[in-house]
Amino acid sequence: MKKNLIFFLILTLNILTIKGVSAQDKKEDFFSDPTWNILIPSTLSPDGEWAVISKHNNNNPLVNNTYFINTRTKEKKDLTHFSDFYKSLLANGLVVGNIKTDLVIFSLSQNDSLIVTDVKKFDTSKDLNLLFYINNKNELLITKLNKTLSKNKVELSLNDIDKYYLSPDSNKIVALSKQNELIHIDLKKFTFTKILKTDSDISDFKWNTNQDGIIVRSNKKLNIVDLTSYKIKQIEIKESKVIENFRLSFFFNNDLYFSYQYNSDEIIPESDYLDIWQANSKSLVTSNSKIKYKKIYKAFVYHKDKLIELERDIDKEYLNIGIPGYLLSYNNFKDIDFKSYFPPIEYSLYDIEKKKNILVLSSVDQKPFYPSKDGKHLLYPANYTKNKWEILDIVSKEKRSFNIDISNTKRIAPTWSNDSKKVLYASNGNLYTYTINNKKIKKLTDFNLKEDDVIDKIVGDENKSSFAKYLDTNKPFYFTTLQDKKSTLYVYNKQKLESVYSTNKLLSLSKTANRTFSSDLKTILFTEEEYNHPPTILSIQNNKTTTIIKSDINKDLYKWRKRVDFTFEDKFNKKLHGYLFYPKNYNPQKKYPMVVQIYDLRLNVPYNEFSIPVHVASTSGFNTSLLSENEYFVLRAQTYVTEEGPGLSAVDCVTSAVNKALEIEPSIDIDNLGLIGHSFGGYKTSAISVLSDMFKASVAGAGAHDLIGGLMFRYSNYRRMPDWFMAEGAQSNLKVKFSEDPEKYYNNSPLLNAYKTQTAMLLFTGSQDENIYWQNTQKMFMALKREQKPVIALFYKNIDHGISSINPIENHDLSVRVLDWFDYHLKKKKEIKWIKDGLDYNKYSLSPD
Repeated sequence: MKKNLIFFLILTLNILTIKGVSAQDKKEDFFSDPTWNILIPSTLSPDGEWAVISKHNNNNPLVNNTYFINTRTKEKKDLTHFSDFYKSLLANGLVVGNIKTDLVIFSLSQNDSLIVTDVKKFDTSKDLNLLFYINNKNELLITKLNKTLSKNKVELSLNDIDKYYLSPDSNKIVALSKQNELIHIDLKKFTFTKILKTDSDISDFKWNTNQDGIIVRSNKKLNIVDLTSYKIKQIEIKESKVIENFRLSFFFNNDLYFSYQYNSDEIIPESDYLDIWQANSKSLVTSNSKIKYKKIYKAFVYHKDKLIELERDIDKEYLNIGIPGYLLSYNNFKDIDFKSYFPPIEYSLYDIEKKKNILVLSSVDQKPFYPSKDGKHLLYPANYTKNKWEILDIVSKEKRSFNIDISNTKRIAPTWSNDSKKVLYASNGNLYTYTINNKKIKKLTDFNLKEDDVIDKIVGDENKSSFAKYLDTNKPFYFTTLQDKKSTLYVYNKQKLESVYSTNKLLSLSKTANRTFSSDLKTILFTEEEYNHPPTILSIQNNKTTTIIKSDINKDLYKWRKRVDFTFEDKFNKKLHGYLFYPKNYNPQKKYPMVVQIYDLRLNVPYNEFSIPVHVASTSGFNTSLLSENEYFVLRAQTYVTEEGPGLSAVDCVTSAVNKALEIEPSIDIDNLGLIGHSFGGYKTSAISVLSDMFKASVAGAGAHDLIGGLMFRYSNYRRMPDWFMAEGAQSNLKVKFSEDPEKYYNNSPLLNAYKTQTAMLLFTGSQDENIYWQNTQKMFMALKREQKPVIALFYKNIDHGISSINPIENHDLSVRVLDWFDYHLKKKKEIKWIKDGLDYNKYSLSPD
């Protein structure tokens, strides 16, 4: 019996292993076919000589091919097997990374490489051309790199090193030995100095603002080390309790702010068995039913060798903005009314010496306060909508304000110049600078952008600190505009604006967190694409545009694509945009079914990006090119919320959009229309399906079908707060409480109107979805099944709110089922078994348990 049991366990493990391997192979199979791919610029060397381009097959979230391309000669090297190099691409063709477990140094210009084995961790300094690494023998080696690899020189080697700490600019380093000794290394002389020995493991390590000093917390001691004089100042935390939530930060002058909390001896008696929600509570958080203690909150400023304790409590908190002598004081809970995800918080300027608030600044969310680099001024939004900003003079307390036009500056926030003399911002579709000294505003551009046009991301020489981002306005900076469906790339340099490149396609400056421009900003990478034009990577070199790499997709696969853009109006005369994509093998003498995709004014998945017609490249079941390939018209239409509510306004918008599309294209089969949407688009799809008879079939993903119980009166474990703001405001924007207009809620609730539908509805959600709670879908299914409406619901067990290529198995499955659903209902392909069997109320099926 025992032998049989062991054999059974071994057999089971083998089967599980085989299944696991098969599942992994299946995931990889989705992305093995290179027929369809996307090119993305990943990074550029500091001297602009080498561009790294990633190739992703079938929208693979991982890289299938990595190309290093010389921006001048266009020489291409395929280094797909190379990884972990993005922060270590240096000048002169040098790059450091990993091939499997080995460290490899490439000299791209010399076609040479060097392998270093047994490396545990590595970093590089781009400015100093240094390689730092620790090997398996716990040796720290610092090597000066040369493009002729034989000339590489190990400048310093230290034994018995546990780890090292590299400064944010990668130009300074402190090592920690196995004996808990901190060692500072001079990277000019390649000498080292032992700083101190800690009596326990290091809990916190932080570089100061100037990166010439550090603070180290071990046990309950803070050691502040000046790396120039090697003087050490020590602060001892005298609390005997275990410290929680320890936070520390430097001011610009290297003063220190830190805070923490700990449990008192006072137990909250009912905490291990009872969770009380009080009517006046400002914090509604579900309990873990563990014994809780009242907490003690502490905050300190260390200034001129003195420790200053500040009054701190659960509702009195501080924010270090870097400016010496001042903090921001705020109460996290004062204005919480659960009407928004991020409640307004009133911030006041707190004088540390006087220990009191001296000036109320603004009520905003998410702490958007940016000090000038010299610490003399503070930049921040003056209101919750963030369309008005202020500049505060810290000495005089004088305020200067300016407005920004949010609709035309979706991706641009006001930014300090690196020299603290100016603020760059966008307003009324143009760029401006405000000069601090003379208080003059200068208009940098002279655009005439309309409501739907935008100034896109600014790229330039940025200096980032923990407090703000600073732009060197004395150097060139680049940005794009979208105006009248024409994209233009501009450079602003030496007080002059110049158009560098213009196209009717979509331009984007960067799709990565890595730098895609050279240190001197004379070379910059950008992408050009369109729905019928796969991404092409281009570069600007000394204001001349050249192509780095073009897509290798066979043009015959996509050159047939056609799109007609149009505008339409709802009953309130609001102008909206529609984008009609034509089917493959289009014949104007034939009739074609059409699928309409909706979300909001912003279309989820940009309408002008190149899409790949394979199932795994879909986004939550939707794929424009896949539907077009299968001979569907696809209409992508803007919708918005009116005073009538989100559901009724969606019906009006979509009806107008479809009617306009029918005017434009008689080949659309009005009797075979489908509708699809996800999230807010899923809610709207559901609402339109029950409030209109226009669509024969629909697919509603992760929608708030139960607008009242599943949104308005739901507590969200995801957001840790009531969800009624999602109904009253946010996207649904019903604008009133349920009690103020219950009829409005009833009229816009898909669940309560489900019995009216004549549309076959496919519902889907992820069983892990806490954003729009998955039971919304379960309830909608129940309502439709009760009335014996044609409905099938899909619950993906390992998925939360959305499904994309990072979930290839589920994404492929959903995309197949969506296409099946429309084929079954709009093309009369009635032999699709899972649908045919699942909709026949004259038969029955059993759910496997």
